[in-house]
Amino acid sequence: MSGVPIIIKGTKVALTPRQRENVPTYWKWICDPEVNPGLTDIGACVSIENEYEWYDNNAGKADGGSVYFDIHEVNGMRLVGDCLLFDIDHAAGTAELGIIIGEKDCWNRGYATETVALLARYAFDVLGLSSVILNVYDFNERAVAAYRKAGFREVGRRRGVRHGARIVQEVIMDIVPGEVAGLTD
Repeated sequence: MSGVPIIIKGTKVALTPRQRENVPTYWKWICDPEVNPGLTDIGACVSIENEYEWYDNNAGKADGGSVYFDIHEVNGMRLVGDCLLFDIDHAAGTAELGIIIGEKDCWNRGYATETVALLARYAFDVLGLSSVILNVYDFNERAVAAYRKAGFREVGRRRGVRHGARIVQEVIMDIVPGEVAGLTD
């Protein structure tokens, strides 16, 4: 972790570039049945080799269409999650947001709220975008609450979405410049 630059920092979390050396930790999170129910690929615990391959083909390449970050606690810089802006369309001024807080002792501590607020600020202030969207399953109430606290607003729902063996609703939320909340600076 030493020598990895902090890209953007709040009072609780700091975002740094994703690091290949953290692939085993990412893999542990996506294979944890308590962590992964909110992920699109529920239950998709691939091999560690597949996770390295995914990293090398996605997060390891700077293509301009995505920006990947590790989430660290400010105090001690422990890795607690990862996040990204993806499907970045500079012409349209849009991107989509994804996040996972993988360390369960960090849940309900405001880390997700601050992270998504920092990501929105990065999207608007650094990338010059005009809108960020995210999709979250309706049963993931903690995530919906965190996104609302950060300033995201519900703009619609997609009904009848299959998620594993369940039929759920996908909540669609967005944020535009001037609406970012959840930061204490």
